[in-house]
Amino acid sequence: MAEKRASILRAARPILLRDGFGGTTLDRVAAEGGINKMTLYRHFPNKEALFEGLVIAMCENMREEIENAPFADIQKPAPDRLADELRAFTSVVIEPDALALYRLIVADGWRFPNLSRAFDQSGMRVIRQRIAQLLEAGGVPANRSRQVAGEVVALSLGDAYQRAALGIAEESDDEAYAQQIEAAVTHGFGRPA
Repeated sequence: MAEKRASILRAARPILLRDGFGGTTLDRVAAEGGINKMTLYRHFPNKEALFEGLVIAMCENMREEIENAPFADIQKPAPDRLADELRAFTSVVIEPDALALYRLIVADGWRFPNLSRAFDQSGMRVIRQRIAQLLEAGGVPANRSRQVAGEVVALSLGDAYQRAALGIAEESDDEAYAQQIEAAVTHGFGRPA
């Protein structure tokens, strides 16, 4: 069951990311994805369920990429680990499919709050929790770590992510991310990584 569901989501992903919520139908996903209609409808009774499944699956994949980043080392000091986490996070969220997903959530999430909730709970909330744990390990009080984690994530994305989401990324954005991450770590711990 799980493998069939994952197979459907893999087939639906390029269609949903290309055509968006409004431009996609389950019948088109079945036809273009080579999926039996009955199988598709058994796993995803409507387009919103399919989209929600895709959002959750993509966020889980991004989280796994962050967790499996080759430079993650729990022996490093907390500020260095935070910088590593933020580098992995920003590199994952600027991938073309991740940006396409974000654009779809912004475009259609207000009409379908379950999609926005799935994105927040599977993606942004998870990264903020991970960062809050790193901040606490580095001495930030638990009663402040969640708020600071949200601020750190926002600082690490900054203007460079805004440009990426708008499709107008600049060559200098790699340096912008490095500076934004440094500012985020400084904000989180009061000193640069």
